[in-house]
Amino acid sequence: MKISQHIRPADWHSVVYELFGALGLLGLLLLVPFFVSIFFQEFLYSQIFGVLAFGSTIVGFGIQKLGIIDSQEMELTDALIVTALSYLLFSAIGAIPFLPIKSFLDSLFEAMSGFTTTGLTMVNETTLPASLHFFRAYSQWLGGMGIIVLTLAILLRPGKTAFKLYSSEFGETNILGSVISTAKAVIKVYLSLTVLGFGAFYLAGMGLYEAFIHILTTIPTGGFSLYSGSIGYYDSAAVSLTVSLFMIMGSISFPLYYLAAKGDIREFFEDHQVQALFLLVLIGSLIFIISFGAIPGNIAPGIFQATTAITTTGYNTVSTGGLPAGDKFVTILLMIVGGGTGSTAGGIKIFRLLILLGIIRLAFFRTLLPKEAKLPLKFGKLTVNQEEAESIVAFFLTYLLIMVFSTLGIVWLEGTNIVNSLFEVASAEGTVGMSVGITSSALNPVSKLILIVNMWLGRLEITPVLVALYPKSWR
Repeated sequence: MKISQHIRPADWHSVVYELFGALGLLGLLLLVPFFVSIFFQEFLYSQIFGVLAFGSTIVGFGIQKLGIIDSQEMELTDALIVTALSYLLFSAIGAIPFLPIKSFLDSLFEAMSGFTTTGLTMVNETTLPASLHFFRAYSQWLGGMGIIVLTLAILLRPGKTAFKLYSSEFGETNILGSVISTAKAVIKVYLSLTVLGFGAFYLAGMGLYEAFIHILTTIPTGGFSLYSGSIGYYDSAAVSLTVSLFMIMGSISFPLYYLAAKGDIREFFEDHQVQALFLLVLIGSLIFIISFGAIPGNIAPGIFQATTAITTTGYNTVSTGGLPAGDKFVTILLMIVGGGTGSTAGGIKIFRLLILLGIIRLAFFRTLLPKEAKLPLKFGKLTVNQEEAESIVAFFLTYLLIMVFSTLGIVWLEGTNIVNSLFEVASAEGTVGMSVGITSSALNPVSKLILIVNMWLGRLEITPVLVALYPKSWR
């Protein structure tokens, strides 16, 4: 019997029911940019956000309350599909406010880049209305926490459905026993880091509004900025190093902060992902400092370049397009690795990298030891079984295959060289947002779609999107 014959099709009643709930949640969330547009007296955007906010809330929650669609307890397949389609739904509706200045495809690109915390952009930051500046930052801030986690904490009842939605978005780190309580605790950490970062940015030299917008895109490791020069606009070591610190904080597993706040600080610094992150930042910083020129003035830019790449934030202080090929390649490697699991960072994640290195180590030692020797694969206190190891290897290979074919597509469609095309794709798939200048409204529409799909795949770590697109999941 074929494997596909064992697959349980999705319960589309449950999927559609939950998607209408997500639509209602989106309506509530859009009330914030609606009031912001009123504050800035940009009434065109007040109309747009107002219609979207009230319309989405009424339709989404109204359909649920009317009982037109029956809802059953979701299975994992259903939860994965809801997760994937929620990001697509939010991005499609989030594209509408950009339509006064951009085509729908460019608007969809911008919205997907926001909600997936990527940061690649189709707009000129210096000409945007204040309402759109806020909405771009706000979408990244929401996307960083995860639409599904917000749904759990605000709307969904406790139970199996909640756990499956939570784990499909955020992993299975359950620090308080209850998924709802865990999601709320993580959101408290997220809010605390946002407030702390806002104060730090202001003290480092940003204005109040600038500090507010930039912290909304730093903690989610998103990278949208008010300026086309990004953080390089400030030409300040104090600003660069402060932003670097909070980029690192956004790429560390959020449950670790909660445990540290409860007094378990030692576990925070003994965590293997935290240690590996610090080591990679140090190595990357040294490489860039030496490449930029080993003088005191290049220390902050070198640290920033390594940090923005490994945390997948995507801010700039130097011209990325002007970097030597070697520096671009190092940046690509860091973007592929990404931050810690349970953080807002993208990439394959440091946890998977360490497991892959462990698998290579085991393969080497098995050639030197008797066949009957048992060598467990360990990650800290966790023993990784064969099924989990195979899953990690499969994810890594799939991630690279998507990157290779997407890069070849960009090379063919745009005629750009392989290094620059790989850089742009690695940035999209890793939800980074750094660009060598390829991303613009002048891109071929198919190239735009390739990057949009890469952002979608990268934010959700591939599996939910593939499940949603797999025909056997539909029938």
